[in-house]
Order: sequence, then C-alpha cells, then structure tokens
Amino acid sequence: MVDDGALARGLRALDAWSLEEARASFEEALAGEETVEALEGLAAAAGWLDDAETSIDARERAYRLYRGRGDDESAARVACTIALDVLSLRGDSAVASGWVRRARTLMTEPGSPSMVTVLALESMMARGYDKDMPRARALSEEAVDLAHRLGYLGIEMIARAHLGLVLVSSGEVAEGMHLLDEATAAAVGGELEDLETAVNVCCFMVTACLRSRDLSRAAQWSRYVLGRADQHRSAALFDYPRSEHAAVLTWWGRWDEAEKHLLAAIDEAANRPVAAALGKLYLADLRRRQGRFDQAEALLNELDAPPHRFGLGPLTTSARAMLAFARGLHPEAAGHAEAFLRVLPEGDPIERVDALEVLARSRAALGDADRAEGPAEELRGIAAKVGTAPLRAVAELATGLVSAARGDLERGRASLERARDLFAQAEAPLEAAQARLELAELLIVRGDRVAAAGEARAARAAFASLGAAHESARAGRLEAEIQGGRDPSGVPLSDREVDVLRLVAAGRSNEEIAGDLVLSIRTVERHISNIYSKIGVSGRTARVAASGYAHRHGLT
Repeated sequence: MVDDGALARGLRALDAWSLEEARASFEEALAGEETVEALEGLAAAAGWLDDAETSIDARERAYRLYRGRGDDESAARVACTIALDVLSLRGDSAVASGWVRRARTLMTEPGSPSMVTVLALESMMARGYDKDMPRARALSEEAVDLAHRLGYLGIEMIARAHLGLVLVSSGEVAEGMHLLDEATAAAVGGELEDLETAVNVCCFMVTACLRSRDLSRAAQWSRYVLGRADQHRSAALFDYPRSEHAAVLTWWGRWDEAEKHLLAAIDEAANRPVAAALGKLYLADLRRRQGRFDQAEALLNELDAPPHRFGLGPLTTSARAMLAFARGLHPEAAGHAEAFLRVLPEGDPIERVDALEVLARSRAALGDADRAEGPAEELRGIAAKVGTAPLRAVAELATGLVSAARGDLERGRASLERARDLFAQAEAPLEAAQARLELAELLIVRGDRVAAAGEARAARAAFASLGAAHESARAGRLEAEIQGGRDPSGVPLSDREVDVLRLVAAGRSNEEIAGDLVLSIRTVERHISNIYSKIGVSGRTARVAASGYAHRHGLT
C-alpha cells in the first residue's frame, strides 16, 4: 500500500533542500509500493547527493513504470533525464545517446514538449562528443524554433546559448556572441524560471568566451555565475564555472588564486568524476606553467584512466602535446599534436588552436619549416576570423618561429615583437615573457646582443615573478650566455654533433643534413635533440638558438 505520508514528507524535504531526509522519506514510501512519484523524488535527492548509481537506477525504474502504463510522453521525459545523468555523472556518451534515441522514438507528436529536450541533448552530444558542428547547429536551430513555438522560454534560451557556442566553436564568433548576449540578458534579467536554468545559460557564455580567448568577458561572466552560488545549495551547479574562472586566472598569472579555486572544485566534485575532470585538466595546465612537469603528467595519467577518461575526450592528448613541448621533447610533442588534430575536424577550428600551435612550433624547432607552415597558416586563418588579441598573438608567435626556421630573421623578428605586444595587451604575462625569450634568441642570431639582453632580462624577471621556475632558469641561462658567462668548453659535443650543428647554423633542413652526412632523418633528429639538451636550448626557438650558439662559438 502506498505510504502517502512518507511521499509527502519526501517532497517537502526535497523542496526545503533537506536531501538526506528527502531520500529517507522516498525510500520509506517505496518500501510500501513502487510509484513513479517516489522514484523520481528519490532520483532527484540521490542525484544532488552525488549518488549517481541510486539516481540512475531510480529513474530507470520510473521509466519502466511509465512504459508499463503506456505513458510514453513521460517515459520519454525520464529517458532524457537518464541521458543527462549518464553524461554528467559517468561521461558515457554512448549510453546517453541510446537513451536519447529511445526518447525520440517514443514521441509520436512532432510538437511534443520533450522533443525540445531531445533536440537540445542531441545537439550538445554532436558538439561535445562527436565534434559534428554542422549537425549540432541544425539540431540547436530546430530546438530554438520548437521551444519558441511552444512558449518554453527557459529551454529556448538554453538552446539559443548552445547554438551561440556552436557558432563560436565553428569560428562564427560575431553571430554566436549575438545569440549568447540575448540568452544571457534573459538569464540575468530575471526572465527565466529558475536559477539553475540561468546559470546553465551563463555557463555556455563563459565557455564560448574561453574558446575564443575573450578572457575579460569570460572573467566577468564567471564571476557573475559564482556570485549566484549563495542562492543555490548545490555545489554541483557551480563545478564548471569555478574551473573555467580558474582557467582565466591562470592565463592572467594569478596562479595562487587559480590553484585555490581548482583544488576546491576538484574536492567538491570528488563523487562527480566528469565534473572533476575539467578541474584536473586545468590544474595540469597550471602545473605545466609552473614547471612542475611530473605533477602535470600524473594528473594527465589520472584523466586518461577511469572514471575520468570519458569526460574530456581527446583534450588530454592536446594537453600532453603542450607538456612535451614545455619539456623540450619536440618530436613527442608534434606526435601528440598530430594525433589530436586527426580526431578533431576542421569544422571545430578554435579547439584546434593549442595543438596547431604546438605542431607549428615543434616542427620549426626541429628544422622542418615546410611542415610547420601548414599549421601556422591555419592559425593565421583562425586568428583573422576570430580577431581576439590572444589568438592573434598565438598566430604571430607561430609565424615568427616558422620564419626564423626558414632563415627569414627580419620577418621572424617582426612577428615575435607583435606576439610579445599582443600577449601583453591580453594580460598574459607567461606567454608575453616566452615571446620575449624567443625574440632574444633570434636577436642573438641577428647580432643585436644589447636588445637580446634586454628581452632576456625582462623575460627572466617576469618568469621569476610568476613562479615559473623552469622558464626562469632557461631565461637566466640565456642571459648569462649573452653576457659571456657561459664556458663553451664545458659542452661536450661529439664530432658528429658538431657536424650536424654546423649544418643547422648554415640553414640546412633536416632532410638536407641527412643527405649531406649520409644519415637517416631519425638519426639527424636524435643528434639535434642531443645537441639541444647539451647546450641548454630546450626552448621554443631551439633551432634559432642553436644556430646562434654555433656562430658565437666559432663552429660555423
């Protein structure tokens, strides 16, 4: 027999956010007889308590009861909710996709209210998991139109915001931001029915801003969202905005603040591995910047293993490329970058930026200017389309390094100077200092030691201020070398390595060096890697710096 008292108590407790009491009451009600009301109540309470298994099990049981009644509309609604739970709590996109398809099949009316949710979910999975931007756009447009016709303002604004994110990810930034502006205006203007809907709309805005490197805008919206945290008692609702706000702080060089936010987000999401994954990815990026490479790698290893691995897709591959590059492992970095780009279509250009940058710079450092030019050119196209200072800076940086690898030092100098200034304009102190250091290495080759010393000195000071120990040491070594404090006799190059370095300084490509010395390409690359390690030029302009070293020490 149904215990109406227990069910009523559970609903009151859930409304009052007394989640443990609500859960106990719903379980008491279900001990008498299984009802969809008690099951959906239990699922809601368990979900907010981070008990994914109980939540999903209760929804599946409710789904079966609705199907047994012949209430396919309600069954479809619950199927959508199960899909959301599976995605957010387990990151299992294949299972979620199955539930969404089942919901679509159950709906016989084309204008069914649940169809809006189905369309929105299909669009989100097409963008986030399948990286199919044309399909994501078509589904979002259909969801916006149907929600508008049905008068569902909240879901319409979420669909508009997601459509805006799809357009921004596709490189259509102006059109996407117009949609996001409208949706977030409705959210902050109090037009939407609940805070959770408003926060979700704003989260799409923050993600779009981060994608396009519109960092000031991202910070403003993430601060707004976090400011609403005291109005809602669920920490889960604020997992993503907190991690994304930390990403902006990391870019700005406010690393202590970023770390506090990330550690708190990871701790609070301990039972939500998909949500915790984003925080760990951003923490790995912070550790890379700090020069704490082993810790960064340990975090990426965690993310590549269950239960986190389903939450990020190929993003850990891109992060590994950046980490290998920071360590001076250019062949490995290029390999990871190429692997990431193979699975990420060109229809999602903005998410390709980090890997394209690593690939261009790694190939340039290895002396393969021809293969570096393609990713550099793609970066220039993305930057021209998006137009934000950080993306333009990345494109200029890649262009400068590729130009230097080709021996065009004047174009390289101009591009690196623009990159330095654009990074400074974007309030990116680490990247600005890295551009300075690369510029210093190029200036040495041009024979302008005074200007090189100034850039190296400024870079070292910036790295030291940030706490970027690895980069600070690299800048210090270059500064000492410019000032004549390095003893070349202490660098034990083999005769073959001297032969290779001499040809590098002469502007020969790796293929040409292999032909001149009758070696394989792999052997030449191994010699070059050893040379870089011995003379301490594991930085971004390693080939230019090695050429400068050869000139300074009479090896040409």
